[in-house]
Parts: sequence; C-alpha cells; structure tokens
Amino acid sequence: MRDPYLLLGIPEDADDLAVEAAYLSAIKACPPERDAVRFQALRTAYEQLRTNRDRVAHELFQTAPPELADLLDRAAPVGEPRRPARALVEALLRGDD
Repeated sequence: MRDPYLLLGIPEDADDLAVEAAYLSAIKACPPERDAVRFQALRTAYEQLRTNRDRVAHELFQTAPPELADLLDRAAPVGEPRRPARALVEALLRGDD
C-alpha cells in the first residue's frame, strides 16, 4: 500500500484543510478519465487522511510494509532522476527517517 502522505504530497502534520486542498489539486491534475488507477489511489489516500481522527487511526493501525514505490519516493524526490544511494535505501528499510 502506498503511503497516502506521499501520494497526496503533504507532510504528516497537515491539517484537514491542507489534506483537502492537496486532494482537490491532485484530482484536478489527474482526472479519472486520464488515469483511473491513480485517481482511485488518490481517493483512497484522501479517505484515509480526511479528518484528524482518520489520520490518527491510520498512524495507529496501519501495519502494511512499505512498497518499493514508497521507498523510491522517499529516496529520490520527483524531478531528480537518479539512483538512490545504497545506504539511504538500507536506512529507509530499517525505518530511519
């Protein structure tokens, strides 16, 4: 499961308005007619983080391991096509931030 914070491009301390604004901006950039899979992923991410209560539940009960795409997103920000350093990937796998 992709990290909803990374998918919406928001920090983990974002409030309700920031989550909604990021979601609306993301679906305007990627409507369902263009990419239905990404749109559904954005919708799922928004539903997980919609309110403060939802964000707390996500933090407490989300136990799925990170996907490779999440690790690569954290290792190399968008716009920098490069291979991440081995030490950085190992640190991410250990859970170091």
